[in-house]
Amino acid sequence: MNQNLPVHLEEYLKLHPADLADHLQRLPQEEAVALLQQLPTTTAATVLAEVEKEKLPEFLPVFPAAQLAEICRRLPADDAVDLLQLLPPARRREVLSGLPPERASEIKSLLRFPEDTAGGIMDNRFITVRDDMTIEQTRDLLRSRAEQERVEDVAYLYVTDAERRLVGIVSLRDLVFRRAERRVGEIMNRDVKFLRATDDQEAVARQFEHYHYLGLPVLDASGRLVGVVKASDALEIARQEATEDMQLMVGLSGEERALTPWRKSVGRRLPWLYVNLLTAFAAATVVGIFESTIAQWTALAVLLPVIAGQGGNAGMQTLTVIIRDMALGELSPGDGRRALIKELILGLVNGLAIGIVVGLAGYWWKGSIALGLVALAAMVLNQLSAALAGVVIPFGLKSLRIDPALASSIFVTTVTDVAGFFFFLGLATLAMPWVVP
Repeated sequence: MNQNLPVHLEEYLKLHPADLADHLQRLPQEEAVALLQQLPTTTAATVLAEVEKEKLPEFLPVFPAAQLAEICRRLPADDAVDLLQLLPPARRREVLSGLPPERASEIKSLLRFPEDTAGGIMDNRFITVRDDMTIEQTRDLLRSRAEQERVEDVAYLYVTDAERRLVGIVSLRDLVFRRAERRVGEIMNRDVKFLRATDDQEAVARQFEHYHYLGLPVLDASGRLVGVVKASDALEIARQEATEDMQLMVGLSGEERALTPWRKSVGRRLPWLYVNLLTAFAAATVVGIFESTIAQWTALAVLLPVIAGQGGNAGMQTLTVIIRDMALGELSPGDGRRALIKELILGLVNGLAIGIVVGLAGYWWKGSIALGLVALAAMVLNQLSAALAGVVIPFGLKSLRIDPALASSIFVTTVTDVAGFFFFLGLATLAMPWVVP
């Protein structure tokens, strides 16, 4: 027993696998690896299935190929695939060669799908029946399968033809409440919503958001049933996509967590901070152009961050709404014009409402009507710029087949900073003859 471990192994074995995985991820790597190596293979398998994907590469190398093969044998095929995808190709082949042929073939059939598609996240555990079976026969089949494998996640039974093409679906509720002598073909639902194995995971999440099903069947190019995506998987996808979009908007990788090692975080954050630095220089250049104006009318320097800051906040509001609706499939390219008109109207209304307050504050502070009017006009123009940038930037990125969330906030705030400084200082320069003798 490793003396560095804080408690005895028996105490860890009492924990739920998800709790033990969480604890492992918080331990120093050396202690976590030492603990993981001491766990029984079955426990290690269930714990690894709960570990965050980013942390798995730290743990998998400690296992010999034979033990990894045994772990994969004990895991559901889709969880085993998640582990194997993180291994180098040569080591992956070594692990697969240590599996029983039938199990290896099952896992290989899932490995051929990209991990961010319906085929890559589907579960190949499902139950199929024929439409000529009676409900009593179907119940018997379900009971027999329950003795052989886990069926607690089964919500539907899928009706297929002789070539394994999907023709209908039967819910467990129907099997319970319909008469035993009736045939499956009489009670099945023939209008079945399904996913293609090549569907992107974002499209999968939208399907579940729209239909609220417990599971959706996955078909290959020939229409054959190859797997099922469960609602719990779709929920996890939605969470991952939301996290990724939120991080990408501020220039993160989409994969960073609070406990990610700092060396990895530096590599992911620093490039976008450099991009942000360049945009900051662009805004500073605009201020430099009007340096003489600021020198003669120093009150402008106080209100500069107010104009730019309000524009940045408004731009982020617009951007958040647009990207959210894009991610959920609620906005199509043809909706861009309507969204832009709506946001421009909001920009005008908000600009007038906020600009009047800032203008009155400027007049009250310095007793200058010109300062108040310049602040009002600059605020309105910058709010309109924020609305324009908040819509055009994500739609523009999408038209270029770039993720709209990709550091959009950096570009939007650049626009609002540059536009805010330019409008405020430019208008102030025009008003100088009436202010400075």
